[in-house]
Amino acid sequence: MKRKATLIGTCLLLAGLLILGGSAAMASDKKVEMPKMMTWTSYDVGSSGYLLVGQIGATLFDKYGIKVRLIPAGTDIPRVYPVRLKDAEVAFHGLGSYFMQEGEWDYATPEWGPQAVRALYFAQHPGLCLGVRGDSSIKSWKDLKGKKIAKFPSKVLTLISGVHLAYAGLTWDDVQGVMTPGYGAAIKMVMNKKIDATHINPTASLAYQMESMPYGIRYVALPFKNKKNWDQLIAYAPAYGPFLATVGATLSPEKPLETVSYSYPIALSYDFLPKDKAYAITKLLVETYPEYAKRNKALKAFWTPEGSMALFEKMPLPMHEGSIIYLKEAGLWKPKHDKLQAERLERQAKLKALWDKTMDEALAKKMKMKKFSQYWLKKKKEAGL
Repeated sequence: MKRKATLIGTCLLLAGLLILGGSAAMASDKKVEMPKMMTWTSYDVGSSGYLLVGQIGATLFDKYGIKVRLIPAGTDIPRVYPVRLKDAEVAFHGLGSYFMQEGEWDYATPEWGPQAVRALYFAQHPGLCLGVRGDSSIKSWKDLKGKKIAKFPSKVLTLISGVHLAYAGLTWDDVQGVMTPGYGAAIKMVMNKKIDATHINPTASLAYQMESMPYGIRYVALPFKNKKNWDQLIAYAPAYGPFLATVGATLSPEKPLETVSYSYPIALSYDFLPKDKAYAITKLLVETYPEYAKRNKALKAFWTPEGSMALFEKMPLPMHEGSIIYLKEAGLWKPKHDKLQAERLERQAKLKALWDKTMDEALAKKMKMKKFSQYWLKKKKEAGL
């Protein structure tokens, strides 16, 4: 299979040179063979996703001698393609995880369609903030009209800008949408005054870099009291919800930000990932939490095992079978989760069956593939999926 992903770079998360012998194992009631090396993908360099996943990888090396090769990518498809090709076990992905399952947005093309994705772990996003320079003329959501706002090759990232416009009662016709290469590049464009605003995760290294500059950083607040504005936002993007951000550049419990959030990152794999690997990865993320939580306030606040299960209940994705085996042993998987899991697997089966039927129909009609995405989405809507 031809590889379409452009791998921006790779990073071996090593504390030093070490020759490993034998298999790594975790101290627990049940001895489980741990992988000596894994390959994960994440958001690009400068993002909080890259930083936090890297710190988890460093913890695994320090504690168990497990090496994690981290592949950063600024947009959705390059982030998940290595997992699809079995070149990586896990993608630490965002809302695109849901669109992968649904075969929508970037995944509505003939090359993709509904994917049999499986979650291994969920974390909470620290805040889907729209950020500007501290000296920007944008003081609030009321000032967004006519400004240069970041758009991205990934529709999921563009959606973050879009929800802020929706809150303000604006559309892309009311602003100057500027296509940017990716997440980190867009932040640098704000820093260099090439655009006015972009999504900035407040815990990202670039956010702290902006904070340290003379001009500083500011976020566009979305006040909770404005019910009409929130109704507009949620109508535009139902997966999003209100969130009080207290961790990150300029933020604290004393100086919080009323903003929006969802589950991010999601440790995402496919159903074909071997059960023992899924078991091991979930076990590592759960049982090593006390260690990696010491490395970063965001890890401590937003990566708890209990929080992961609460996010599983909200995010309509199934867990991997191997992960469920571990979660049951750990007492984190409850009877109510079985029902959710069954419903989500049933939905994936229906989506796959409809995709295959729609593809057969398109081929029989000799449809041009550039028209297929629209045809598929029409069929999906008609089927009530």
